[in-house]
Amino acid sequence: MSRIDGGAGELMKIIIAKSLGPEKPGALPSGTMIAQTNDRPLWVAPYLARLGVEDPESLGAPTLETLRALHRAHVERIAFENIDIQLGRPQGISPEESIARILAGRGGYCFNLNNAFASLLTVLGYDVTLHRGAINGSVKSAKATPEEYGTHLALTVVLDGERWSVDVGLANSHHEPIPLREGVHVQGPFSFRLQALPEIGPDAWRFVTDPVQTTFHSMDFTLAPAAWEDFGGHHAELSTSPQSSFVQTCELFRRDAQGTDFILNDELTRDDASGRSTRVLTSAEEWFQVAENLFRLDLSAIGDADRAALFERMQRAEEAWRAAQRAAQPAADAQLDSDA
Repeated sequence: MSRIDGGAGELMKIIIAKSLGPEKPGALPSGTMIAQTNDRPLWVAPYLARLGVEDPESLGAPTLETLRALHRAHVERIAFENIDIQLGRPQGISPEESIARILAGRGGYCFNLNNAFASLLTVLGYDVTLHRGAINGSVKSAKATPEEYGTHLALTVVLDGERWSVDVGLANSHHEPIPLREGVHVQGPFSFRLQALPEIGPDAWRFVTDPVQTTFHSMDFTLAPAAWEDFGGHHAELSTSPQSSFVQTCELFRRDAQGTDFILNDELTRDDASGRSTRVLTSAEEWFQVAENLFRLDLSAIGDADRAALFERMQRAEEAWRAAQRAAQPAADAQLDSDA
């Protein structure tokens, strides 16, 4: 992907200049209002350009068709990624910081992607609400009450009287918005499921991903409204704690109509109707080429030394994981034999 240049680059400079405050050089402080033109913030046009919309006025009033198109474009063109966390310099999650990342050709994780998309949809006239969510590795690991949620920032949009689950930050899940109705929802080769959780609370829901997508089991969320500031503590932990999967593993995801591409450390995987294919990326040069081309990321600000160090770290982590898998295989085979 080429770097943002020309008019979009100038707009980026204006946004940063108008947003800089006394917090620290290069930071976009929370609470800063970005300058507007034609009743819309200056960032809207370059944001929409990243989604392939060259004429913002062509969108018109909010419609389900437009919401679906914007959602598809977002998950196809703006990657879920935690590269800065891996480099030990976690990004902020305010709307201003998250939008600035997108305009600079980057992505982020749920707190960035859904925060930015909520801001965009709100400006475009959609009725958007932020919600606290929680990622589950299994049903057993699910939180007991909505008050414990916060490891995921979820969104809903109410349009023509119906509420929709909108999520451009849930890795390999939604390609389009999903109506908030119980049951199975098919998107391309994947079947997702939504279910109410009355035993948890009257506003609690669970999104269950397709079983072939082994990166997580489900995401629970409450329809109680939230503010982005509610996620600050969870972001601090997820982006710095040695126990966090985002600190342990470099993750990149993108969706399209046919499937999902993702990288976990040095393994590139494709899930689609034909099944799963995986290959190991063998050099920092190859890894960054895939990240920049397939995942459309502008990583030009990351120097050669950081690229090499990051890839070496990913290789060490994956080699340790593969060794553990090999060591556990005899016991797993023995268990299968005893069950037969």
